[in-house]
Amino acid sequence: MLMGLQLALTELWRSYGVHPDAVIGHSMGEVTAAVVAGALSLADGLKVIAHRSRIMSRLAGQGAVGLVELAPDAAEAFVADYPSVEVAGYVSPRQTVVAGLPDEVDAVIAAVGAQDRFARRVNMEVASHTALMDPVLDDLRAAFAGITPRTPTIPFLSTVVDAEEPVLDADYWVANVRQPVRFSQAVAAAAQEIGTFIEVSANPILTYAVADTLGTGHHHSLGTLVKDGDDTLSFHTTLNATHTTYAPETVHPEHQGGPLLDLPATPWHRTHHWAIRKPVSSGASAPRPGTVLGAHTPVAGPQPGHLWQARLSPQAKPYPHAHRFAGVEIVPLSVLLQTLALAAAHAGATAVADVRFAFPIAVDAPRVVQVYADADTVTISSATGEETEDRHWVRHVTARISRDAVGPAAPAAADASGYDPAALAELHTAWGIDGLAYPWTVESHTGGRGESRTEVTFADAPDAPLAAVLDAAVNLGRLVDASSPGLMVPSSADVVIFAATQPTARGTIVTRSRGRDDDALVVDVSVTAEDGSPVAELRGLRYTPVEAGDAAEPDAAPQRIAHRLDWQPWTAEAADSALGTVAVVGTGEVATGLRALVDAAEVADARHVVYVAEPDASAQSDQETAVRLTTEVSELVGTLADRGPREPATLWILTRGVYEAVSDAALSQSCLWGVAGVVGAEQPQLWGGLVDLPENADPELSALVDVLSTPVKSVAVWRDGQLRTSTLAEIGEEPVRETLRCRPDAAYLITGGLGVLGLLTADWLADRGARRLVLAGRTALPPRRDWDAASDPDVRARIAAIRALELRGVSVDTVAVDIADRDAVAAVLDRRDADGAPPIRGVIHAAGMTEAQLLTEIEADRVHRTVWPKIAGARVLDALFPPGSLDFLYLAASAGAVFGIPGQGAYAAGNAYLDALARSRHARGDNTVSLDWVAWRGLGFGGEAQVVEAELERVGSRPVGASEAFAAWDHVTRFDVDQVVMAPMQSAEDAAAVASDAHRPAAPTRNWSAMSADELLAELRTGLRGILATELRLPEDDIATDRPFAEMGLNSVMAMSIRREIERLVGLELSATMLFNHPTVDSFATYLAQQLVPDMDVGGDDEGADDEGDSLLDSLFDSVESN
Repeated sequence: MLMGLQLALTELWRSYGVHPDAVIGHSMGEVTAAVVAGALSLADGLKVIAHRSRIMSRLAGQGAVGLVELAPDAAEAFVADYPSVEVAGYVSPRQTVVAGLPDEVDAVIAAVGAQDRFARRVNMEVASHTALMDPVLDDLRAAFAGITPRTPTIPFLSTVVDAEEPVLDADYWVANVRQPVRFSQAVAAAAQEIGTFIEVSANPILTYAVADTLGTGHHHSLGTLVKDGDDTLSFHTTLNATHTTYAPETVHPEHQGGPLLDLPATPWHRTHHWAIRKPVSSGASAPRPGTVLGAHTPVAGPQPGHLWQARLSPQAKPYPHAHRFAGVEIVPLSVLLQTLALAAAHAGATAVADVRFAFPIAVDAPRVVQVYADADTVTISSATGEETEDRHWVRHVTARISRDAVGPAAPAAADASGYDPAALAELHTAWGIDGLAYPWTVESHTGGRGESRTEVTFADAPDAPLAAVLDAAVNLGRLVDASSPGLMVPSSADVVIFAATQPTARGTIVTRSRGRDDDALVVDVSVTAEDGSPVAELRGLRYTPVEAGDAAEPDAAPQRIAHRLDWQPWTAEAADSALGTVAVVGTGEVATGLRALVDAAEVADARHVVYVAEPDASAQSDQETAVRLTTEVSELVGTLADRGPREPATLWILTRGVYEAVSDAALSQSCLWGVAGVVGAEQPQLWGGLVDLPENADPELSALVDVLSTPVKSVAVWRDGQLRTSTLAEIGEEPVRETLRCRPDAAYLITGGLGVLGLLTADWLADRGARRLVLAGRTALPPRRDWDAASDPDVRARIAAIRALELRGVSVDTVAVDIADRDAVAAVLDRRDADGAPPIRGVIHAAGMTEAQLLTEIEADRVHRTVWPKIAGARVLDALFPPGSLDFLYLAASAGAVFGIPGQGAYAAGNAYLDALARSRHARGDNTVSLDWVAWRGLGFGGEAQVVEAELERVGSRPVGASEAFAAWDHVTRFDVDQVVMAPMQSAEDAAAVASDAHRPAAPTRNWSAMSADELLAELRTGLRGILATELRLPEDDIATDRPFAEMGLNSVMAMSIRREIERLVGLELSATMLFNHPTVDSFATYLAQQLVPDMDVGGDDEGADDEGDSLLDSLFDSVESN
């Protein structure tokens, strides 16, 4: 190993242009020196070092080595009185190495030390370079026999013989072991021509000896690395020194002598910058059995703590058997509980409270796990095994140290029937769980209503008996209530108590159901040993329903989630027919000019309808303008959707300047960019597109008329005579800043801060270093004195989240305020300023609400309620925190504003305004970013909305998990961007297509126009029955053509999926209401036939169509609204 390190360091020096003029080796270091000089091949050098080490190891323990402060002559005379001791090396004029039998070497050291001279044992057990080597010299000579010496290419200064060019054959290397090391003599010889000596080693051992040999003069002795130091810093420090040292007769005479002049002082402009701590090596070790505790480090500070770091991998799991969940290896909860037990013990406690299990720890790839405990809290976090500057840490478990584990008496058991433990394996299979982490067996089981008692035996598990017991307890706890047959996983526990009793091979687990807390099952579990002694107790253990697919979905890379809009030229396809009549809705300059260039008609009769957005100068606010524009466009959508198949119409929207968003007029129109995507999602058959014209330039209306004949089907911008549409692309190649770090002297405001997303964001800011948070929401929390008595589950969850932040040392100020009320928000800021609170340096605007409603049924008051917190709230923040006053402003928007989700017209309008506001502030040099999120899995908007998930699947995306969302957010903070679409995409092709082609139909599967009317209807009925049977999971024979879809079990999610399949069948774009406007196979087939071949008489009217369809689908959308 030493030889390999020396060779590597030599090459490192050479890579920086430092090449040796000569080489010297000390003892075994002569082998490396010979290879570097070219006197030995690398293979021969390795052979010498290997045989030397192997044969000399036979003498290990028989000798000793000492370093004494004696000149060579004095040393030789001194050791003459000790028969086995010889001078083994001449280190410097004042220091000598002696070696021999251990007792005699110790005697020499003691005698020299008695003369007040330095004398010390060297950590070596072989007395090299003395007569004690004689027994192995013949074996060494035989082993070295095959070595082939070479003529060195660099001068090799021997420490064995005086010859200038020694032959490095077998005899030489035997002498290298037997003869004393003449290091000082070799250094003195080299110094006649060489001025700088570099010791190539892991620690400078001989550097002092070189300096002692040569004196001060013009010679310099340098090391390479320093033990326990920063290797990079050590090497580069020495490298810099080589540029200031020269031989006695330097080749740079112009740099010698002369006075030194002071450089002019620098006029410093003093600006404070917060230093970003660079990542250091994790120092992690393999986890202890049954825990995720690794290497332990005491943490100093006002409140001392403990840090453990472990490296998890599929090959280094801390539990004996596989524990896979939906195909992903997951650390079992029992291991995390035992980790909490041992961490709490370090804090002198036997219990933890307010335990929250946030995310599972996956073990399919290497991860570093950190466990931190102090007098108050325990946290378990992890990150990917790759040590990068921006790697994201996920907090998996938090708990509060509890020293009062008595608590209230357990309530009576809730009335519920449970599962038989004998069915556990079958249940695990159904729930997607594969395997028990620890072997245990149910011996007997008795159960009543909401209570059970189970005798369990444990297989031999000496390394982690508590984890095995807890594994059984957690699995059996779920079985006490069978009223919800789906998968449920532990999400929290009120208190977990760990007794001092050692678990035995047999134990008893008693489980009692407390009943339901919303959807969660709450149980108490107690574990006793065979003699009845308590082992552990889990109080208020909550099992929460979860979809197995959600839990198993691997996190997407940040680059697959964060996308910018890339505007590319769009080329229209050749129009099938002439433009036809055009109705222009609007009275301004653009509307008047466009109307003069087309064959103008009324809306009721026109083939194309162009809505020209016009800000109302009398409007008091942007949100009022947004309400008006949204409802006006929605009324047009309803009017055009009522037309029959023989009277098709195409709707276009024109805006001005929204792309740049530099004026208030442009901002007020921006809501229509969001509405546009929803028009395409709900009524694709009538959607033409939105075109944004320049605000202060000639709109080139004549060229625009040519565009109207071919629908663009998306938002497009007209600039410099060219139409551009957007696709998704990676946000950037090179970051411009470090990952976000919050300032310790500042506060950070989160609007909607008491919502689920707001509280998660608060936790993320705390991870980024925030120590003061202001959480604003419209509903106040109860007074702190009443927190423990709170009964509402949502309020309790908010209180628990705030307490968890406070336990991390974060100061949390909750403020009840309507963020859209400027006076109220200003009053809050004034109060903070008067109280001397730190300034707010960052804002996250996460306030919002949604009321799902189709555009054809939209109502102005519902639009106003939806856009109020988004638009009015953002305007208040823009006014009170002008550009340049914040380190960052993040606006939580929705990706639905980009690619459209049915039922979210008003919501998309509000979010598109946030996108435009971000562009406006960014253009003024501010770090404002609009984050267009897809649905977050299990929380906030879309948390329960299967319709949203179905639409995301349509564009190749899915809901985002919290862990991957914040990792992507970290990624975004490093780039200079104004709008980012945060959507996990399955592929780059999906990303490129999502914005521009989201609502384009596939080519038809048949030549429908070639069929007769009877053939056409028959084919359509067959195709529809097949699609419905697949989606409804019914035999095709059970799909009656005259039976209403709703009676067959059709819901809104199925309707979205069926709609896509029918679009693929016929190659037409269909509105979101078609299945409900034409609610039987017969009526829908008739409608499709009229759309496919308008001139064909297919017989009969479409009797199924009525005005109830939109309202029916609206009611279905209501069931998926966010709270």
